[in-house]
Amino acid sequence: MNPVRAGVLAGLTVVAALAVEFGPLALSVPGGLLLAFVLPGLAINDALFRPGRRDIGVVERTILVPALSLAVLVLGGLLLWGAGGSLNRTSWMLVCAVGTLIAIGVAVYRTHTAATVAAAAPAKAAGERRTISKQRLIRDVLPLALAGVMLAGVGIWSFADSVQTYDVGVTSLSAAPPGAVDPAGNRSVQVTAAGLSASGGPYTMVVTGTSGEELSRHDITPDTDGDWTGRLTVPADERVTVDLFRAGDPTAIRTLIIAAAA
Repeated sequence: MNPVRAGVLAGLTVVAALAVEFGPLALSVPGGLLLAFVLPGLAINDALFRPGRRDIGVVERTILVPALSLAVLVLGGLLLWGAGGSLNRTSWMLVCAVGTLIAIGVAVYRTHTAATVAAAAPAKAAGERRTISKQRLIRDVLPLALAGVMLAGVGIWSFADSVQTYDVGVTSLSAAPPGAVDPAGNRSVQVTAAGLSASGGPYTMVVTGTSGEELSRHDITPDTDGDWTGRLTVPADERVTVDLFRAGDPTAIRTLIIAAAA
């Protein structure tokens, strides 16, 4: 990759990243598309294959651009998530932008190395030519081998993670249709919570009315299967919110809405 191409590609990457992070929708969307489908693939293409290589045609390079870009997006996201990072707009932008800039650096280094070898080639002896051939073999095969190792590592990590999370229960909160309105203007509704953990308890169920006032609070204890079922009394003329909280957690893990009576 010549310095002019490297500078243009790096500049586009920085501009696209800034547009995604700080720009309005009209700029962030095109910038995000460039980072997701174009720029990383262009840089990796130049890092993997020398510009004058004839066994890689225009069609192949064109197809590789979005494929390699998506590979950076997927593999970078998996590695970031596996390391405990958050997957949001900023992190996705950084994955694509940093991956592109690294590939540009590799492409510039390879171009410089190839030019140095080509300039010194006429003075090389036969044994040195064999060394150059080995260097070319390593240069062409090593990136693909590294990609294979990355894919294998991600596959092994994904399998191990799926084994660890296979038996993780999913908490749910549901309600049966409310009963008839009693003389006091209330209705009785059966509420069921499933997938609760004994080690995560005790749990608290808070019922709030339309204006946000707390109507009732209930401490619930799941059975050995992690389930709980009980009946709540709610006003018939209000839209009621039922929040389920885990002990010590200020944020509800599940929320249920019960509409007012028609």
